[in-house]
Order: sequence, then structure tokens, then C-alpha cells
Amino acid sequence: MILPIRRKACLVIFSSIVVSLCLIVTIFITYSLADTSKYALNFGVQEYTVPADAKDFTLKDINNRNISLKNFRGKIVILNFWATWCGPCRQEMPSMERLHQQFKDRGLVILAIASGDDTKSVNSFITKYNLTFPALIDKDLEVTDIYKVWALPTTYFINSKGQIIGVAQGSRDWNTKEATQYITSIFKASI
Repeated sequence: MILPIRRKACLVIFSSIVVSLCLIVTIFITYSLADTSKYALNFGVQEYTVPADAKDFTLKDINNRNISLKNFRGKIVILNFWATWCGPCRQEMPSMERLHQQFKDRGLVILAIASGDDTKSVNSFITKYNLTFPALIDKDLEVTDIYKVWALPTTYFINSKGQIIGVAQGSRDWNTKEATQYITSIFKASI
């Protein structure tokens, strides 16, 4: 009597193990074949399910020229809020410059908004890091407040319709495959 019960128990355990292994293999295969490109593209960007209209502003650049966001309608715009004293900002700026060089001919515009800095310190920073995209001075934090920036760096992504489609808080390496794929996906969605 004891022997048949053990056999049944062993059979149940063995069957459970086989079913579990089949389930694990199925999940693994499904995940491997699934389109995970959205997750690869995201790389820490909080995407907006409903795009929000980007609020227009006008700030002076380091050459004292007025720059307005509305002038870039029809282009993909990256608004990067940063400061000269911000360590993570200093780390990400060289890779942001490489991203700018890679996509500027396709119509990508990067506007680096210096939150709370003055023209002299921003100009020194731009020169030191050889940055070629526009640096705008937001000394009184007016635009920083409009965009509800509470951490630096913060980066907003604006599509060609002038809508915010995503935001990234904290520094990123903009010279990665994921960053390139993400920016490319924005261009594709704007066609």
C-alpha cells in the first residue's frame, strides 16, 4: 500500500516539475521573441501617453540674442535644464554634444537652459566643453519654474508639433545605442 502512494506522489512531483519547466521555457521563448524595442528605446524616459503642449518662452542666449521655443516648431527639440555647478550636468554635456552632431542635419534642436546661472559662467562652461548647441540663460528660473523642473539635469522631448512627449530626470549618456534609437523613434513618429 505504501508503494503505490509513493509512486503517485513521485508522479505528481515529476509532472509538476515538467509543467514548471515547460512554462519557464515558454516564458523565455515568448520574451525572447517579443518586441522589446519600446523598452530599449525608453532608457529611463518617462513617455507621455497624451502629449502636452510645450509652453512657449523666450530667453537670451550667451550672445544676448532672444531665442523663442516657437521658432523651432516643425523640428524635434530637446530642452535640457542644467546648471554650471551641477556635476551630473557636466558629465552628460559632452555626450549631448555628440548627439547634437549626429542629428542636427536631420533637424534636431537642443536648447540647453542654464537654470539660475549668469551669462559669464555659462559662456565659460560652453567654451570649456566645446558645446555648439544654443545655451539659454534662465537666471531668474522663470522657464525652469514653468516646466516644473525640480532636479538637474532634466530633459524634455518635444515633437515637431510642439508637444512634450517625454521627460528624463537625471543625467544620461546620450552617446549610446539606446539614445540614438530613442531619438530616431521620435523622428519616425513625426513623419
